[in-house]
Amino acid sequence: MNKPCLHNEDFYGWTQQQAKALEQRLVMELDWEHLQEEIQALGRQEYRELVSPLSVLFGHLLKWEYQPEQRSRSWFLTIREQRRAIHRHLRQNPSLKSRIEEALLDGFEAGADLALRETNLPLRTFPEYCPYLFDDAIADNFLCDTHQDWEG
Repeated sequence: MNKPCLHNEDFYGWTQQQAKALEQRLVMELDWEHLQEEIQALGRQEYRELVSPLSVLFGHLLKWEYQPEQRSRSWFLTIREQRRAIHRHLRQNPSLKSRIEEALLDGFEAGADLALRETNLPLRTFPEYCPYLFDDAIADNFLCDTHQDWEG
């Protein structure tokens, strides 16, 4: 007689049940189908957590480059923070480097939209495709030198 699956009714309870079964190596208690789905979802989440700071970084690099008269300490610190977040995330998830090209495309699209929302510049102002190499964009001295103090 099978126990009812908690996955869809009490997700937290299901996670605790599955963690206990894994810890005790109770193979017959594992919900293999849902475990596979959840592990894949965790991988997708790690990818999104790379794209999110890339989006903010690209948005602010575009603003920095195309509205130099508006540069601020806030933009400077946001660029610095996003670069650090990207470096940290890649240190913790080095295999994500295999998806850098895809993340560059996804992050730039969202970043360009951010720059459009936060400036009065027309759409045609910004490049259609990412003009930055990934390694350049996350380097401390690219466009906005964040390894030094802010000098406005």
